[in-house]
Amino acid sequence: MSKFETGWFGMIGMISDNLPRFHQLDRNVVAFSGYNGRGIAPGTVFGSVLASYVLGQIAENDLPLPVTAVERQRFRAAREAFYIAGSQLVHLMESRF
Repeated sequence: MSKFETGWFGMIGMISDNLPRFHQLDRNVVAFSGYNGRGIAPGTVFGSVLASYVLGQIAENDLPLPVTAVERQRFRAAREAFYIAGSQLVHLMESRF
């Protein structure tokens, strides 16, 4: 058995329409969320794009997604429980077959 050099864990940001979000939280404070489990590649690209935006190298209209307000997701706890149970079931089934 080999040792892992690195690892990752965390919650998956699920958004109702499956589109990531850009948020302007304050002057030169931006955030992005809601990758629905596909965050590694888009996160790298969006991080670079938002850095260019904060540095004034591109305008808000040049962003690939609109800047939106942060919104509370309805039924968040129930949805999280559903996705957690589903992913655990998939992993259990994969380990048995």
